[in-house]
Formats: sequence, structure tokens, C-alpha cells
Amino acid sequence: MASVQTRRKRALGVFLVRLREQAGLKPDDVAKLLRKSASVVSRIETGHTMCDYSRLTAMLGFYGATNAQRQQAEELWEEAHQDAALVEHSTAMPPKYRAFVKAWDEALAARTLEQTMVPGPLQTPAYRSRIYEISTRFIASPIDAERDAVSMDRRKKRLDGPDALDFSVLLDEAVVRRAVGGSVVMADQLRHLLELGERPNIGIRVIPFAAGEYEVMTGAVTWLGFAQIDYPDAVYLEYPGGGEWIEKAKDVAKFARSIEATLPLTLTIEDSAALIREQVQALERG
Repeated sequence: MASVQTRRKRALGVFLVRLREQAGLKPDDVAKLLRKSASVVSRIETGHTMCDYSRLTAMLGFYGATNAQRQQAEELWEEAHQDAALVEHSTAMPPKYRAFVKAWDEALAARTLEQTMVPGPLQTPAYRSRIYEISTRFIASPIDAERDAVSMDRRKKRLDGPDALDFSVLLDEAVVRRAVGGSVVMADQLRHLLELGERPNIGIRVIPFAAGEYEVMTGAVTWLGFAQIDYPDAVYLEYPGGGEWIEKAKDVAKFARSIEATLPLTLTIEDSAALIREQVQALERG
């Protein structure tokens, strides 16, 4: 757990690097003062390792931190320290997915392009259960499924409250038309989408079949944007059995532009809701 890089730990690391450089010290100097290896200092500064409080105070002393700087460092440390308690599923899930879930907690806005199924945070329990039933080849154990459910509940909570995530969803029409779990389960799922779409922070748009092809037609793409200056935008790509966490600015920009290029092909939010409502009625008629 402590070896997983997180944005909160990285924010603390960036701040400590700034203080170290202001003090005219090199990583090797700090390593000697701490009686640790230079690699330990490097991992703290890059956000891969969470230092304990005593080591933090020692470093602040070495750097001659002011009271204001100490307070800021301690606040960053407290925030970073929460990561261990927040992600209960971490040891059972791939590191890249863990990074995505943690970043989701801290994001200001998200955009998702989904070609085959309803995005996880918008799924009903019955819909998600059916997805699990047909994906057993890619689930290591029942515990993995349980812990993933915990992480999904956390992601859903980010869509509520005064600091709710601004979530823009682009769905291929196939997502709406494919009756996952049968007509009853799917109709309930679509009604749930209509309810969620009424929230001011959630916008659901459908890419109609008539729009033809678009740039990213395989593999769900989720872009995350952050309010903090030190937190660059990031992208998570999903595929069966795993995913890819992307933070390199050049690559993130490519996917962001692809999502942006797809927007003009979508129906309006109102017309998308009408199409979803029409499909609900069709399912109800049998």
C-alpha cells in the first residue's frame, strides 16, 4: 500500500522538494541526515512512499521550514495519510486501477466515453451483478468482486453532495439498446440513467448509430481534470481484465481531444433522454 504513488503523496513530495531546494540541499544530503538511502528520499519526493510523521518533522527541521511552511506540510501529510484508509480494496486490485480510483476521489471533473456498457458509477446493482456473472474469467476471486464493489460505492458517492464531481458521459447507442440482464433489468437500468441525468452535475449524451464512426470505438476512456495546479489531467483506459492509467501530458491530450471531437456527433442531453425513454418503453412492451 505504501509503495503506491498517489496524487496526495505526490503533492506532499513536490512541496518537500521545493523546501529542500530552497535550503540548498541535495537528496543525498537528506539521506545522510535521515540515515536512510537516497532511494528512500526519492520515493518520498515522487509520492511513492508515505513518510511517517517523525521523519516529516525531521526533514522540515533540516530545511529550516517556517511555521507557515510547517503547517502547510503537515496539512499535506494529513491528506496523504488518508489514502491508506480510503482504499480498502487496494491489495486485490491492479495498481493502475487503484491509481484511477484514488484520482477519481480528488478530481473536479470527469468525462467518460463508453462504447459497450453503462459506466460503473451509473450502474444499478442488478445490471452490475449480471456484468460480473459473465466476466468470471477476468475476476481473480470472489473477494476481488466484493472489494471492487466497495470501490464502486465510493465512486458513486463522488456524484453526490456539495462537492459533487462534474460528470459528462458519452454513450454509444449500443449501450442503450443492448438488454443486459434481460428486459426487466435493462429497463430499470435505463430508468436509473434518466434519474441521474436530471442532476445538474451529470450530463448523459448518446452517440446515435446514424452518426457513423468516431475516433475511439474500442475500450472505454475516462478523462479526469483537477483543480490543483500540481495535479495534471489524466486518463484511464479500460479493457477486459485490466486497464491503463495515463498521465503523460502528450497522451492525455490525445484522448481528451478524441472525446472532444466526439461531442458534436452526440444527441443533445434532451434528445438523448428521449431516446433512452423510448427504449424503456420498448422493453416494457416486450
